[in-house]
Formats: sequence, structure tokens, C-alpha cells
Amino acid sequence: MATAVIYTAPECPHSKKLKEFLNEKGVQYEEKCVLTNPGTFEELAKISGHKAIPVTAVGDDIFVGFDKRVERRLGRRLGG
Repeated sequence: MATAVIYTAPECPHSKKLKEFLNEKGVQYEEKCVLTNPGTFEELAKISGHKAIPVTAVGDDIFVGFDKRVERRLGRRLGG
């Protein structure tokens, strides 16, 4: 199964739901907090073209936000 890199913020409810989703799927991920890690926000903007969280990177695929549409797309990308 793929490993993900997620860009989050501590108080973001969508970030929380994304992590719950990945944990339920058994997906390993590296979490990068845009508020506590210098340079992470710029990295996020560079890879996604957006300045919004959460962002999930799985290989070359980038998923911005976390709603039902992204959940379905991400689920397919992760193999289930």
C-alpha cells in the first residue's frame, strides 16, 4: 500500500478527518504541520498550487482538501 505525505494544521477539522480516514485504511503517512514546521507552508503551495489544507500527496498525485469527493478519489488511489 502507498505511503502518503499530508499537510495539516492542529485545529483543522478536515485535517482531523483525513487522518482518521487514513488510519482506518491502515495507510502510513508522514504528517507535516504548516503551523509548526518552517517552510512547510511554502512546500505545500509549491506542490499543490494551493494555499489550503489539508493536502495529501501520494506519489505524484495531489489531493487538496478532504470532502466526500476527495475521500472517494483518495480511496481509489490507495487501493480500496
